[in-house]
Amino acid sequence: MLTNVPKAINRMARNIVINHPNSFECQLYRKSVNRTNESTVSGMPTIGGLGVISAEDEEDISYDFLGSGYALQAEPFSPSSMMERQDANNGFANEFRFLIEPEQPTGAEGSFMIKKGDVMLIVISDEVRLAYEIVEPETVMNISPFAMRYVTNRRGDLDI
Repeated sequence: MLTNVPKAINRMARNIVINHPNSFECQLYRKSVNRTNESTVSGMPTIGGLGVISAEDEEDISYDFLGSGYALQAEPFSPSSMMERQDANNGFANEFRFLIEPEQPTGAEGSFMIKKGDVMLIVISDEVRLAYEIVEPETVMNISPFAMRYVTNRRGDLDI
């Protein structure tokens, strides 16, 4: 019975993210390694004889399209310094929090799970997309299935 509460919260969050007037359409991509030689030491891949710790070490990568979805910025309020003219604030961090919902619900054909390291492109127009990398999934609820919120960093080098 207690699991009905997080399921209802997840359904409600999905409806809010998809229908909210401030939600953005987004596209999600996953990094893949384009390695041609598979030299290993103790089962771990190597580059030039050195062990690879993570995909961040790789030099030849590409991004595979996962699917489309919706993103709603979900920042906790925190004080920040104002611009000199006092008409806007400068923000307080380089990380942003988003609620992200895939276009297809979980279990449906075309649905996907969002993971750390995925890249989200916020669709501003047909020509403009802003890139954010998911650096940490987090939750504000301690009952499974968790209502996920994603901590992201701007990736201006991947903007379109």
